Amino acid sequence: MTTLTQNLLDLSDFAWQRLRDRVEGLTDAEYFWEPFDGCWSVHKSHDGYAADWAWIPPAPPPFTTLAWRITHIADLLQAERTATWFGHEPAATDPAAAVPGSAEHALQALDHAYAIWRRRLAALSQEDLDRPMGEIAGPYADNDGASFALHILDELIHHGAEVGTVRDFYRGARAEDPFAAALAGELTPADHPALLAEAAAAQRWEIIPQLAGLGFAVNEPTADNVTAAHLAAGTGTLDTLRFLVENGADLSLTDSRFNADVRGWAQWFKQPDTQEYLATV
Repeated sequence: MTTLTQNLLDLSDFAWQRLRDRVEGLTDAEYFWEPFDGCWSVHKSHDGYAADWAWIPPAPPPFTTLAWRITHIADLLQAERTATWFGHEPAATDPAAAVPGSAEHALQALDHAYAIWRRRLAALSQEDLDRPMGEIAGPYADNDGASFALHILDELIHHGAEVGTVRDFYRGARAEDPFAAALAGELTPADHPALLAEAAAAQRWEIIPQLAGLGFAVNEPTADNVTAAHLAAGTGTLDTLRFLVENGADLSLTDSRFNADVRGWAQWFKQPDTQEYLATV
């Protein structure tokens, strides 16, 4: 039988990995991006960097940058209370990291903070989770340890979702259309080998024949080893799948997520038309 501690760890690890994947490749420009006036962020101080903060914040609350949000996540995970409110003591190696002043340092701070939180969470017994936290938790004295663990996980999950959304906003505000550039002759297969597969991922089916005609390879996969044929088969886009097969699509290539070939994608995503067609080729 799975223990409550293990269930909490599994949820924590899932939420953490989702966040960590979403911040991979973060740049300083994104980290400090302020889309509006009056954002809260992190700023240089006399001894490093400091995050904007106030006991009574403005109303409505300011928009917070990725720098502020990531710093906040790191702070809440490694805060002393994530040990003491459970009746434990922080380890000597647990001092809080400095407020990160760059994207690189921010990712290091996140890794450091999560390692602390996970170790503390894994050390909790059922008694720790069942016991009221007591006076140290102030107004939450009567709440048990499990409720506090769930609170920290809620913080990780919802702030992690905010971080991903802000990255999406940043990308969208600076979006470039590589497909238009390719069709205009400004982008070549040597510049962007996987563009045809990326067009399939974007479901821009109408431009795939044009890209193939310009020399973009039908078997060049995305970063997840997904080819255009996988995507056409999995979405049931039969006309495009026929075109790809007629132009040399390799149906035996496997992707990284499902380790499945093109026929496997048609089957997994329950696409009868592409399954029937693939049975004939």
